[in-house]
Amino acid sequence: MNFHPKPAGAPDGKLPARTGAAGRTLLLWVLLLAASTGGARAVDTLVTPGASPEAQSLLAYFSDIYGRKIISGQQDGWRGTNDGSFELAYLTSATGRLPALLALDFSAYTGPSAPRDAHHRLAQQAIDWYANRNGIVAFCCHWRAPTGDRAFYTKETKFDLARGVTEGTPEYAGLMHDLDAIAGELEVLRDAHVPVLWRPLHEVNGRWFWWGASGPAPYKKLWRLMFENFTVKHRLNNLIWVFSPGAETDLADWYPGDEYVDLIGQDFYPMDGSHGAVKDVFDELVALGHGNKLVALSENGPIPDPARLAGEKAGWLFFTTWSGRVLTSSNTREQLHRYFNDPYVLNLGDLPGLTNYPFAPAGPAVNLEFPAPPDPVAVGGLRRLPVTVAVQDEKGRTVRTGNYPVTLALDVPDRSGLLSGTVTATTVNGIATFPDLRISRAGDEYRLVATAAGLRSATSPEFQVGPGAGITREWWTGVHDDNLSLLEHPATPPAGTEIVSQALEMPVLQATNFGARYRGFLIPPITGSYKFWIASEDVSRLMISPDSNPAHLAAIAAVTSRTPYSKWPHTHEAESFPVNLEAGRRYYLEVLQAQASGSTQLAVRWRLPNGVEERPIPGWRFALPEPQLSLNSHPLTTINPVP
Repeated sequence: MNFHPKPAGAPDGKLPARTGAAGRTLLLWVLLLAASTGGARAVDTLVTPGASPEAQSLLAYFSDIYGRKIISGQQDGWRGTNDGSFELAYLTSATGRLPALLALDFSAYTGPSAPRDAHHRLAQQAIDWYANRNGIVAFCCHWRAPTGDRAFYTKETKFDLARGVTEGTPEYAGLMHDLDAIAGELEVLRDAHVPVLWRPLHEVNGRWFWWGASGPAPYKKLWRLMFENFTVKHRLNNLIWVFSPGAETDLADWYPGDEYVDLIGQDFYPMDGSHGAVKDVFDELVALGHGNKLVALSENGPIPDPARLAGEKAGWLFFTTWSGRVLTSSNTREQLHRYFNDPYVLNLGDLPGLTNYPFAPAGPAVNLEFPAPPDPVAVGGLRRLPVTVAVQDEKGRTVRTGNYPVTLALDVPDRSGLLSGTVTATTVNGIATFPDLRISRAGDEYRLVATAAGLRSATSPEFQVGPGAGITREWWTGVHDDNLSLLEHPATPPAGTEIVSQALEMPVLQATNFGARYRGFLIPPITGSYKFWIASEDVSRLMISPDSNPAHLAAIAAVTSRTPYSKWPHTHEAESFPVNLEAGRRYYLEVLQAQASGSTQLAVRWRLPNGVEERPIPGWRFALPEPQLSLNSHPLTTINPVP
């Protein structure tokens, strides 16, 4: 079905097309993505104050080859103390090459049977790989719960992370004991001058590990506790901190923050076994880091075909194939030979001297800067990612030492009353973060001014507020089947209502017997053909009207029991046919979702006529239905939880 716009002047609530800051912001993001995928970018400093020269050298090398080559990596089998090297022997046999990056796991160092490893066997293996073979070392940890059932899967332990990050509890004592034990092994690597890609608390947003089971807030508090324990108490300055989600859901909610993350690494296991470039996921992670963080495949099953990476500009920094049968069943010997011998791939022996690779350290702090343009935002709403301000030297490198109170204001004095939320924040690792800024009036040419004593001030690029304030979400409890028609004209008032201002997305939250309806006016930025995708766990339907009249709704995509699981982590996703929309015109949009049991997870994304994808559709693209609802929304947790 194609929706054809009405003739000019038709009474459909048409808004003037926006070609000012909105268009400039869109162009800026296109250029940002092009720069990041093309590999040309300025290296920044590591988030750890006083990072070791070896770690800084490794980051500088990463920056120089980013988007131009991909580094091969392999997870060594994590049996016992990772003593086996089946994977390396298999790769040597199949390819004649060895991977440049060796990934290891501290899992055996946690739990009741953790080894008393006086000889630091795993650390010594890593030291040999870096010092004697000139390779790259990465570590993760399948962390067994510090108390109670000593397992890492959520379904196998009842460890409560909310108590774990609360001082004075047995769970907190257990956490700190394990952190000290792991830090002790990392100290061995520090003392041997080995930089480490440290990938803790991986796949958190999938919630299948205990560190994700309690939601984003306790997890991010744990990340900060770990960072402080490692960098302050244990003085670990050799770590490159890697955030590695395992799902494509509510990424922004789980991101620890620019002040705590050096690199973003996706754990990606495509359900169809494809060896594609996964360009869409790469672009999503680049946007998550605002183009300021390098992006890699921290775990994978099938290795992406190197022949496709350069052509599709999916500039993954490295891949890291998981161990054992994942390596052998996801990749044929012929594929392994071809990939490891492709000129786009860097293997062991292809790397320059890593111990003395040149880098430029940060100089004295002289000015403030916005590392990325503030994202557009809904009227009176919150951004998915906070505004950040960096302390920089003369050459634009972030200065990680020192604490500076930074204050934000709007650049036009008569607009000062429109800004609310936290407007003064003290820097952490060179970054001041403003998570809850709100602006109460729509506009195209907003700018923020950042000031701090002793530093030159900074003015942000222009950004857009509105035109919309978000989309309305209503939900009902006691919905015992997947009949969406019950939500079209519900017989009872909703159990709760909220305005979703950040994006058309709901996080993974266990619930039972509930239904939800989303309603609002979609305002396209460009005239042309759009395509939509809707994802949810059970059943859902995406509908849009060819105008602003709800009576003209037509379904364009639906998740049903027949919709296949399309992507990791097992998410149903349905694609629409092309839909023609006109810039600035209001189109009534509605989503229905029913969930007999499982998760509230839902996301809607779209592809604009110029090829840019927004995953998910931002809240500021929507105007609220009349009458507008109060911004004081009911919490999502009123949905009946599953015990």
